Amino acid sequence: MLVERSQIPSEGLDLEFFEEPCWEGVEGLWLSLAPVEASFHLEREADGILVSGAFKTTAVVLCGRCSEPVSIPVSDSFTILYTGASEASRGEAVELSAADMDVDVMQDDRLDLTELLRENVLLSLPLQPLCRAECRGLCPHCGINLNETSCRCRVQDGDPRLLPLQQLL
Repeated sequence: MLVERSQIPSEGLDLEFFEEPCWEGVEGLWLSLAPVEASFHLEREADGILVSGAFKTTAVVLCGRCSEPVSIPVSDSFTILYTGASEASRGEAVELSAADMDVDVMQDDRLDLTELLRENVLLSLPLQPLCRAECRGLCPHCGINLNETSCRCRVQDGDPRLLPLQQLL
C-alpha cells in the first residue's frame, strides 16, 4: 500500500487493512502465515512523516528442536520517522544514535506501508521457535522424536579422550 505525502492531512491519517502476505524473499521462513491485520497512524512532522502502527498474525513454523509444525501468534507495534531524500543525504559521514535507527527515507514522496509491514513481521518472528519449553527434540544419533518415544542410543558424556580426567573430579 503506497501513501503519497500529499494524502496525509494535517490532523493525521489512520489506516487499517489486511495484508495477504505474498512477499518475495521469505521462502522457507514459515510453513504458512495468516493474513496480517495492521493499523497505522501517519502524521506530518517538521522533519518528515511519523508512522506508528501495530500488527498481528499467526505463523506456522517448524519447532527448532523437534521439527514439528507449531502455530505461533506474532504481533508487535512500531514507530518510524520517514524523512525526505534531501534531509537524509547531506553527504557527510555521521555517527548514528539509537534514535536514528528508527528513521527511513521516503522514496518519491511516497510511503510503502507494505514494505514497512513486511520488515516488522520478519523482525518479530522468533529465531528459534519451540513447540513447548520442555521440548526434548530429536535424538542426535537416530533422529527419533524424543517427545513421542525414547530410543536406545547411548549418550556419550563428552570426548572419550578426556574420560581419565573425569575420574580425578
